[in-house]
Amino acid sequence: MFKKPFHTKPRTNIRSSSTRGIAQETRKQFPNAWDPAIQLSKDDANKSGDDLAAPVPDKLQAAKFVSHVGDKGEIFYDEAGEPLWLKAEVAGSESTQVLVPTVYTQWMFPTILPVLFTSAHVVEKLIGGADLMVPGLLVPESGLPDLSKGSIVAIGCPGSLAAQAIGILTFDTKNVKSVGGVKGKAVLVTHTYKDCLWESGSKKEPPIIIPSDIGSNQTADDIQAEPTSHVIGGSVDDSVDADEAPLETSAGAINNSNNDNTNTNTAISSDEMDDLLFMTLKQVMATVLGQDIALPLLPIVASTLYSTYMVPNSPKGTEIDIKGSNFKKLAKFLKAADKRGLLKLKEIRGEMYVKSFDWSHQEMVQYTPYIVAPAKDGLASANKDQPQASRGSRKDSGGIIIEELFKPSRALVPLFEDIGAQTETGFFTRKQVRSVLEDYIKGRDLVDAKNSQFVKLDHRLCDGLLTKDEYSSMTVIRRDQLHTRIQEAMTLYTRVTVPGKEAKLRTGNPPTVDIICEKKMGNKVVTRVVGLEAYGIDPAEISKELRTLCASSTTIDPVPGKKNEHSVLVQGHQVSAVTKLLDSRCKLPERLLTVVDKTGKAKKAKNKN
Repeated sequence: MFKKPFHTKPRTNIRSSSTRGIAQETRKQFPNAWDPAIQLSKDDANKSGDDLAAPVPDKLQAAKFVSHVGDKGEIFYDEAGEPLWLKAEVAGSESTQVLVPTVYTQWMFPTILPVLFTSAHVVEKLIGGADLMVPGLLVPESGLPDLSKGSIVAIGCPGSLAAQAIGILTFDTKNVKSVGGVKGKAVLVTHTYKDCLWESGSKKEPPIIIPSDIGSNQTADDIQAEPTSHVIGGSVDDSVDADEAPLETSAGAINNSNNDNTNTNTAISSDEMDDLLFMTLKQVMATVLGQDIALPLLPIVASTLYSTYMVPNSPKGTEIDIKGSNFKKLAKFLKAADKRGLLKLKEIRGEMYVKSFDWSHQEMVQYTPYIVAPAKDGLASANKDQPQASRGSRKDSGGIIIEELFKPSRALVPLFEDIGAQTETGFFTRKQVRSVLEDYIKGRDLVDAKNSQFVKLDHRLCDGLLTKDEYSSMTVIRRDQLHTRIQEAMTLYTRVTVPGKEAKLRTGNPPTVDIICEKKMGNKVVTRVVGLEAYGIDPAEISKELRTLCASSTTIDPVPGKKNEHSVLVQGHQVSAVTKLLDSRCKLPERLLTVVDKTGKAKKAKNKN
């Protein structure tokens, strides 16, 4: 909050009644600071040059401020001009206005806040403006203190309780004995030693406060660094971007990471992972997605192929991980498989689909399937009799349901009527359309005798699916192309069902939520989210959660020209954080999000390469 200079109004003396109100608030929120038995002695205070007898002195001065990111609040100073308390809307806290002690106050009353420890080189990163990441925590042998999410904590170095930074805890620490392997932000830093708020005071250096001198049971010897290579710089590790939103972490998740010994790919190289991915793909093609089973399901969404079919069918004792390969992304791997001839890809309305498999490929002819471990519920395994597939809709427990429905065009109505295909609503799902077409092909004996992958065209198929130029030149067509054409020739409708509300049907693709990154007032980057109301999402709730996740200020503004529609504005380039929040909390699939980057960030990165 105070990494850069902040704007402040002149200080004014506040009334004694207001001072007593602040004192009463601190007594309630920070009772340890008012306990004489655990305060530094008066002699110790005089030795350090301080004359502070209570956390809130009898006379206070107040000054309103606005930080460089737009956060507003009030700072309370003593008569000497030392900043003692801060009252503002702090990232990570559920309260609108939070009273936070400065490092100067913590140095005089070191038990006013619970202290978490980190290494000295991590503190340098915190002073530079970063938040404290979970891998940067140093955990005592007895475990972290029992604290709840949203608690105000001090961050120090082993050997002294003097705060180097003060911030808001992002997870519950009950029964946390280790943080090995856990990622994400642990503390959202509000104020640090050497920041601009510290510089507005006497600029004293932190004292050495030995825990044993004030009755603490935790000594410097208790603090031991976690035996993990992830402790790097405190703000950024190998897998978490500095701009990425803090990971929602619970004590249970942290403890589970310490007890989870099921990782079987600890020594596998990226080249070996490449081979494992291709082997798993061939296993799927040879078993759960054999020719007879897969044809009615095609085209299959690329992500469905990977998560529903490939992941549960990896060789026993291994686990495929696309990020551990040389491809890094699923799209690159599937394009390599396409180039190799194992499958064919096609993009439909911005989403990648597997259009067809080549079971006659030389690698498939020579391939011998292996036995896989039993699959988890909801996943397709080669050991199961029937595969499971989910396409055309997204349905999560308690989440939004998006369904694609098709209605025959005027040219296709005779084809559907010939075989008596009808539904109560007049709409067909993607699977039903495929079934109708397959029934028509079999009922009219249109399968080509020379090659079963081709279908002979009769007058109904020609009228409904061919152009004028193709009408006189085409007599047969590939079966997969026929399925694609009939879906493209039908009218697409989308039914959106929001929990607790009546389903809405609309023509075309479902409404999208727009995520727009743009520059405001020079080089200041903001992220705007528009269209949340279409899915029953409250912009105020999203604004509050983004304020915590992104550690940035947020605002809600009406959308010009659109009644009852609001946009959420968050400071910084927060596309990743917004996308993850809408997916995890609101169950919005990524294909319903439209990202527009007006900052030129991607273009600059390209030019550098």
